[in-house]
Amino acid sequence: MEILFALVVVVTVAFAFVNGFHDAGVTVGNAVVSRALTPRIAMTLAAVFNFVGALLGLGIAVTVAENIIEFPHQPGDLLSILLAGMAAATLWGIVTYVVAIPVSSTYSLVGGVLGSGLAYGAHADLASLMLRLVVPLLTVPIIVMGISALCTAVLSRLAAGSAPKPLFRRSRAAGAVFTGLLSLGHGIQDAQKSCAILMLAIVAYQGARFADGDPFEVTWEVRILVATALAVGTLVSGWRVARTVSRRIALLDPFKSAIADGVSSVALLVSALTVSVPVSLVYTVVGSNLGTQFAGRPGVIRGRFLTPVLAIWVLGIPAPAVLGALFAGGLMLLGV
Repeated sequence: MEILFALVVVVTVAFAFVNGFHDAGVTVGNAVVSRALTPRIAMTLAAVFNFVGALLGLGIAVTVAENIIEFPHQPGDLLSILLAGMAAATLWGIVTYVVAIPVSSTYSLVGGVLGSGLAYGAHADLASLMLRLVVPLLTVPIIVMGISALCTAVLSRLAAGSAPKPLFRRSRAAGAVFTGLLSLGHGIQDAQKSCAILMLAIVAYQGARFADGDPFEVTWEVRILVATALAVGTLVSGWRVARTVSRRIALLDPFKSAIADGVSSVALLVSALTVSVPVSLVYTVVGSNLGTQFAGRPGVIRGRFLTPVLAIWVLGIPAPAVLGALFAGGLMLLGV
């Protein structure tokens, strides 16, 4: 039991690190491409605000803990489900980074744990899963794209008489601020999901039971551990995924870049702090960036880069679910 618990902790911390590593470039990509911030300053800013955000809020952790599957009461089975699911989510994040395609860590976590849980015979409340997790994850990027297009249309009309140079200078200043807010929202959103998994593992290791309606608390030790892993992953992050999101899919000038980051940051913060609904940073930013291309100055969307992103969006939950089930099958063969 001790070894199984330790493995869950290690894999979940690794997931938080990969999460920061994978998503950090997306968080700061628009600001760097538009020259609102230098890469070094942008990554440092993102790491600091990711760490701060990871210490805030609790609602997302409760939502994740209660709505993926009905976790078994047997501590060994619960730890095995978490180990297989988080291993699948971490591997999926690494693979998609290598091929430079953005993927949602939330999709990965939900899919991995769902697949491993079903393999162990856990019951999934499909209605709750769809309402609280899947539907928001799928619809928020589309909603954000519409809001981004509307904001671009309105602000472009208001700025129609401005000269490009001062307009872009003000846009870069706003973009720097929005990058901090976007990093804060990412920390609040994504850290809580890893915290939820670690707390479930602790509950199982202590031999207690967790059921819907039970008080769910995240200790400060867990918050700091996850926040540190997320921040370190952010600091050492690369630019493969960022190039895809902020340069290859759509062409953004500083004005549209600031609008996209502003809409994305508000979406992440509102969903986390008001309705406790998990959303994907990556697909929120992609949706926002695309939305700016439908209004204002003529935009450019490159279908050959967008198509694989949409394909991975569709496979974002099924693929790690299959991996989670395979890893769970391997653990069962080993008698775990």
